[in-house]
Amino acid sequence: MMGKEPLVSIIVPAYNVASVLKRCLDSIVAQTYHRIEVVVVDDGSKDATGAIADEMAATDDRIRVIHKENGGVGAARNAALDVACGEWVTFVDADDYLEPNFIASLLAGEECDLMIGGYNTVGANEIPDMEYSMSIAHDEAEMRPLLEEHLTDMAFLCPWGKLFRMSIIKEYGLSFNCDMRIGEDVVLVWNYLTHCSSLALKPGKNYDYYTESADFKYASAEKTALSTIRRIFEPLDKLVAKTGMNPEKARCHILNYYIWLYKLYVKRNYGLKDISRLSGFFRNELISGYFKEYKGRSKDKMLVHLLLKMHLTVVLFLLIKLYY
Repeated sequence: MMGKEPLVSIIVPAYNVASVLKRCLDSIVAQTYHRIEVVVVDDGSKDATGAIADEMAATDDRIRVIHKENGGVGAARNAALDVACGEWVTFVDADDYLEPNFIASLLAGEECDLMIGGYNTVGANEIPDMEYSMSIAHDEAEMRPLLEEHLTDMAFLCPWGKLFRMSIIKEYGLSFNCDMRIGEDVVLVWNYLTHCSSLALKPGKNYDYYTESADFKYASAEKTALSTIRRIFEPLDKLVAKTGMNPEKARCHILNYYIWLYKLYVKRNYGLKDISRLSGFFRNELISGYFKEYKGRSKDKMLVHLLLKMHLTVVLFLLIKLYY
């Protein structure tokens, strides 16, 4: 006799998403895999988000709703993790939606500690779609090349599009860091990977990821950018120790992204009086070392390195204001 199908917990944090929440939840309850529980967290919404969630819960007993004061997406996800009962857990952002086979495709074939699928991008389409060939890593040695190649894929930077073992989350007390304004999802996924003994990339593009045009939403001041980089590097260092992977690609990706977010912050918020703050950021060992080591990879990096070397921070400030 076949064993009972495992329960899959689907966590949906929701804040002021009345215009898209029903689409998201409709796609979840339409899964071909039926043994699911859906935990929607109304994170202190000021629109009809909570009412829509309650209405849908009244029509499908697999949906339950948590209403809480606004505390951010990390706190909302943590609140759901506290009550979720599934053997597996996944996260869905309220402006995203699922193809009918999302859960079934991840559970098909061999089970691993983390199972990741591909995704479609909808909306601005500034991030390319991703589809994986079936790849299974049964131990840390086999995980190494997969991590070296894919750790900077969007699917490895966000909690959606994958199945986590709840037992690993519970055993190691994993949760989203509510002190982080940005990057807490990367830290959670990479921390989780440090406790994985196996990893699977599954075929299919069954997660629909909504993207907006790049803007200043995540622009980060210098302290935030530096703190986030350091916090992300902590699980990266653990993955290096665990698997022996080469971290260069991942480190470059994280540094490049958060330096870009800092430049966006400078463009919007800095004046000439803030030159010393700009100088302090770019002369930080992490940042200056990045431009020194990789100055030959692009004209932009070479220019920044030269300006720092010649102490022309004012010129760097003007370039950021003009071109970012």
